[in-house]
Amino acid sequence: MNQTVLTGNLTADIETREIGEQHLSKFTLACNEGERVVFMPIEAWNMSHLPDHLLKGSKVLISGSLKQDNWETDAGDKRSRIVLTAYKVEFLDPAPELKETSNPKANNRRRVA
Repeated sequence: MNQTVLTGNLTADIETREIGEQHLSKFTLACNEGERVVFMPIEAWNMSHLPDHLLKGSKVLISGSLKQDNWETDAGDKRSRIVLTAYKVEFLDPAPELKETSNPKANNRRRVA
């Protein structure tokens, strides 16, 4: 069984892209682990609503499975990283109050400070 549950805060706004007919949302979650912080890359497929509700600093609970990406650099060095592929994202913060902005990357909405 490959099941992981993490709670933490987004380190930046969500990056999104279309891959064929699929929608990919990518972000990094900062999770406190005692005295240290663990940064986990998250991929959420076909959850196009996430950028409308989550911004940098939003607190979430993520359920998903771990996968290891492997690749080789142009210099021939082997690299790998662990990514959490989310199948459930729970919003733990109250709904943010949003206002219009001129930033197209932010879907023209931002949390009011």
